[in-house]
Amino acid sequence: MAEISFDGGASGNKFTLRETTSGEVEIVNETTNTVLLEADTTSVKDAGGVQLSSHASRHAYGGADALADDALQYRQIKVVLATSETTVNVGAGSTQVISEGVYYVRCGANTTVEYSTDGGTTWVTLISAGGIGLVFSDGSNVRFNNAGAGAENSYTLAIQ
Repeated sequence: MAEISFDGGASGNKFTLRETTSGEVEIVNETTNTVLLEADTTSVKDAGGVQLSSHASRHAYGGADALADDALQYRQIKVVLATSETTVNVGAGSTQVISEGVYYVRCGANTTVEYSTDGGTTWVTLISAGGIGLVFSDGSNVRFNNAGAGAENSYTLAIQ
């Protein structure tokens, strides 16, 4: 397998660029016996084994360390919307838990979406009455709350 060696100018270290297997290469600091970079036709990894595509995406937003190799990356997201909205009728002064999932939500004129982080003791408004928004529900801690005097419909559109 081929390799090219050279001396670092500022550091004085010896570096080698070598083919490790067919189609894979690495850059090694021979002085410290450290692999600095590994690459093949689909990825480039730094000395810690972190893919540079995820590493760079975190740094682009000011992050100090890289995303894990198995972290969800934007290009992996494939959004499929349900073919129709689901109507949720919420009685006057009542609440209705939103089923587990991810949804676009349209609230009725007097209905809000609320969430709880303490198992239902305290509820915080996420989407104002009559508002529209994106909801991630665990199936128990996100709900519609109709503060109006009459029953009204709100709507969910599932994102799969």
